[in-house]
Amino acid sequence: MDFRAAAIGLGGLGQLELEVLASLDGVEVVAGTDVSPDARRVFERQFDAPAYEDHESMLEDHGADVDVALIVTPHAFHYEQARACLEAGVHVYLEKPMVTEVDQAVELVELARDRELTLEVGYQRHFHPGFTEVKRLVDSGRLGRIHAANAYLGQNWVGLHEGTWRVDPALSGGGQLYDTGSHLLDALLWITGTEPLSVSARMQYDEPGIDVNSALSVELDREGDPVIAGVTVSGDGVDLVPSEGYAIWGTNGRVTFDGETIRLAERGAAVYESVVDARTDFTTLTTAKLENFLSSVAGGTEPAVPADVGLQVTALTEAAYAADREGRRVDVRELIDEAA
Repeated sequence: MDFRAAAIGLGGLGQLELEVLASLDGVEVVAGTDVSPDARRVFERQFDAPAYEDHESMLEDHGADVDVALIVTPHAFHYEQARACLEAGVHVYLEKPMVTEVDQAVELVELARDRELTLEVGYQRHFHPGFTEVKRLVDSGRLGRIHAANAYLGQNWVGLHEGTWRVDPALSGGGQLYDTGSHLLDALLWITGTEPLSVSARMQYDEPGIDVNSALSVELDREGDPVIAGVTVSGDGVDLVPSEGYAIWGTNGRVTFDGETIRLAERGAAVYESVVDARTDFTTLTTAKLENFLSSVAGGTEPAVPADVGLQVTALTEAAYAADREGRRVDVRELIDEAA
């Protein structure tokens, strides 16, 4: 199947992901959008296709010619851009987080479902061989009934993004929890096979609206079984590349993963240790993400990260902010139900 693609967001990460998309079989890039004149000039020179300052003009001229859209823009723009593409009948690959408000997430999920369009969210840990192996171990039953989990992430996020849109809550939706922290929340829910029920949280802010350190206590549901989890996110760490780790406890064992080494401990058995020996670079994981997206559009597979996943992560994130702001435990499902 051939795909005519449009790109919304042509600088930085958007340019890198677009290059991967354009390299895939059957993809023709037909139009692009970015507020930066320099980014538009580079795009037009590289792809011999028109670039627009806004997505409305691009869709007006090319909406009927576009099959898929790649959206890589500041978080707060995702909703309007994705909605416009879906309303134009275009399948959407949307970088994380899906959106920054629960009602927006619910609307996009319903719109994609009603139009029978694919809306996939760019959480690459679903394609990382280390994470997929941890999920396989959890789902295999070797740990017994899963009942507790822990996840942490640390990064010099404040120093790395000083002066960028990521530290402007009007564009980013918040701070570290909505940025790299969104990957952590997604991975925790995915590898444990859970949905968030409620959360309490305490946060520390670098500036108003820009959270840096977050501690969450989360109640999860795994197919009717309760799971309690602790989440710690620090945006004032020492690493440029995020350091992160996960631990999942079951009635028969424990598995931990630090991004490189998986350790499985079962009752009455030796500790099994495995080092991830596979390519996990940006191009490899992005290729896997976009190939899955195109395959799901063509009907060959289910999207690995469907819009429902983005809704759950957005709802948990918004509930955590509300819990810290209001000093109470917040019901995540209630937020979703109220937005529906």
